[in-house]
Amino acid sequence: MALRWLQSLLSCARAQAITLLNVCLAIGGWGDNSGFDEGVKTSSSRERFAKNIAFTVDRLGFDCTLTGNILVAMARTISKSRTAKKKNEIKAFPLLLKQIKKYIGRKELSIAVPGLERDMIAYTSAETPRIKESVDFINVMTYDLMNRRDNHTTHHASIEGAASAIKRYISLGFPASKLAIGIPFYAKWFTTKNGYTCNQPIGCPTDPLEDELDGSDTGKSGYMTFEATNFAAPLPS
Repeated sequence: MALRWLQSLLSCARAQAITLLNVCLAIGGWGDNSGFDEGVKTSSSRERFAKNIAFTVDRLGFDCTLTGNILVAMARTISKSRTAKKKNEIKAFPLLLKQIKKYIGRKELSIAVPGLERDMIAYTSAETPRIKESVDFINVMTYDLMNRRDNHTTHHASIEGAASAIKRYISLGFPASKLAIGIPFYAKWFTTKNGYTCNQPIGCPTDPLEDELDGSDTGKSGYMTFEATNFAAPLPS
């Protein structure tokens, strides 16, 4: 049932597109990295992981593959633990990308990369050459520039923040022609510190937004999408 629904959705999307539309399979997610941890461990696990991706892409009719968002969540863990396991995953990531590209063939492979320099732990000058040879383009997440690691309010997306992220990736050796800017279609909210009167939007201290020990969400922040169900009711005339 789910397979037929997805194939129908892909066909419908292509039928309504004004120009040629490529539909990508996105892999990963913030904090959901257990599959990645296993898949990246050894050469045989990386090959199996890559083959499964290629099989899924072909079976469901996707045109391209998007991965890498998982590295953003992983970077948060690395920054806290600095364990040998996590450092090894940084070195293994380019090897995984190479295997994925090998098995998906001529279909495009892209990665989603963090917009904040503090989260760019997996993207070093040593690893960049190995990463860029496997990917067709890089989606820079120039949003969520304020997240749960912050303790004062700032813009979660901005022109200055986007420009800074792009410049940093170019300095690491990624070609500008492969970099794409991300634009959020949602707003974010954060709980300000109890007892503090916030008279300006920027620089307000916040309650702790993540657990100090494991980085889990404290429930003091979130997002709101721009859709009709979230619109305020019109004022009475």
